[in-house]
Amino acid sequence: MSSRQPSGWTIQSRHTLERRPASELDSDPRGIVWMYEEPQSRATYVMGIDPTVGITAWDRALRTQDDFKTDNGAIEILRVGRQGKPDVQVCEYAAPIDPEDLADVANALGRLYCGTDENEQCLCIIEVYPGPGLLTLRKLINHYGYTNHFVWKYLDSYTTKPTNSLGWTASPKSVRDLWIRGSRHINRGGITIYSRHFIEEMTDAEQDPLKMTAKAAFGAHDDRLRALLMAIWAAHDWSAQIETEAASRVEYGVPAANWQATDISTERLYEAWESRFEEISEDPV
Repeated sequence: MSSRQPSGWTIQSRHTLERRPASELDSDPRGIVWMYEEPQSRATYVMGIDPTVGITAWDRALRTQDDFKTDNGAIEILRVGRQGKPDVQVCEYAAPIDPEDLADVANALGRLYCGTDENEQCLCIIEVYPGPGLLTLRKLINHYGYTNHFVWKYLDSYTTKPTNSLGWTASPKSVRDLWIRGSRHINRGGITIYSRHFIEEMTDAEQDPLKMTAKAAFGAHDDRLRALLMAIWAAHDWSAQIETEAASRVEYGVPAANWQATDISTERLYEAWESRFEEISEDPV
């Protein structure tokens, strides 16, 4: 974790940002847009969003002790590292607001940190299932015309193929992979993190060795953690990457075909690839 003094802002009714004086930035970080780095026009950004049922019309001015028990809707934005440099956490927002109110904040921040995107919308990845994230997604698309969303992919043969589903779908396998790859990326210095509130959530997360993942301890939250891990996933398109062993057992005694030295057609080449994949996938007898 690196040290940098963030600037605190709030989202106004017309979805504009207003800087908050230091006197209003108390120990409760909720409802504040924490900007650790100003937007850069030549950078690439990704926004991760973890919606919650929240409290409709929640406002910092009307906070109570009980609303600390409500999960936060969280937004994390990172700047994607280039040429081997780490990613950088540039913006964070968390508050116990409902999923449609969270869409208002996401629209403002996603357009502010649009970077190089020609439509002035940074890539957005939302957890849409299970949970209320579909409401956030629909409002972003239908009300704001925000269309730069992560497309869910599935593994098919040698490649991953996109589906018609937008956003992140949480399942035991996807949550496991998200935690393993995301935490490894963080621990290896793949991202510079400035938010102490994020660090506190990650520290409080309880490890589950059986499911190979982690979740918030009783009475704690992990909303920022989930949002940033999803942003990292989308930034590096891990859905399209397949980790394999250095050598396949089929390679022993079976020479690889030299397709470039043949007159095979494109159609036959795809069929040969599929046949080869089936051979590799077969269980040993």
